Amino acid sequence: MNHSAEKREMILEKASTLFSQKGYFGVGINEIVSACDIPKGSFYHYFPGGKNQLAVAVVHDAYDKMEMGIRKNIFSVSDNAVEVFCWMAECLARDIENGREGLKSLIITFMGIEATYISEELDEASKEVYRKWEVLYREKLMACGYDEMHADQYSKMLLTLIHGNLISCWISKDSTNLRNIKNLLPNLLPDEN
Repeated sequence: MNHSAEKREMILEKASTLFSQKGYFGVGINEIVSACDIPKGSFYHYFPGGKNQLAVAVVHDAYDKMEMGIRKNIFSVSDNAVEVFCWMAECLARDIENGREGLKSLIITFMGIEATYISEELDEASKEVYRKWEVLYREKLMACGYDEMHADQYSKMLLTLIHGNLISCWISKDSTNLRNIKNLLPNLLPDEN
C-alpha cells in the first residue's frame, strides 16, 4: 500500500471509530482532522466532498472489511448453513463479551439509520450495502445447497435474526440472545442437502 492509500485508510479508520462512538452529527471535520493528526487540506484532498463523502466511504469500507472477515472466518468453516450461521452468532457473541469496539456491522447500521436524515447519497450507500449483505448470505446459502428462492428468503431472515440480536446484545451488553440462535436455527433453517 502506498503512502497516499495508507493515509486515506487511516482517515477511514479514525472516522469509523469516531462515527461509531458519536454518530455522524456528533463528529466534526476538525475532530477528524485532529484525531488523524493531519492538516485540513489533506482531509479535503482525500474527501473533497467533506464529511458526507467520508461517511459514504466509511460505510463502503466497513462493509468490505466485514465481508472479507465473514468469507475468511465464518463461511469457510462449513458447507452446512446451520453450522455456518451458528458459528457466526457464536463469534459475534464472543465479540460482545470481549467488549470489541468497532464491529463493522454496527457501524454500517448506525450510519444507515442516521443516513435518512443526512443525505440521499449516504442513504443510497447504506441501502446498497444492505443489499450486498443479503446477497452475501444468499450466495452462501446457495453454496450450501439451497435453491435460489429459499436462499433469498432465508438470507433476509438470517440477516434480521443475527443482526437484530447483535444490536440487542450490544445495547444490553449480554450475549445470551446471540448464543440462543444455535437452538433456533435448526428449526428455522431446514436442511436443503
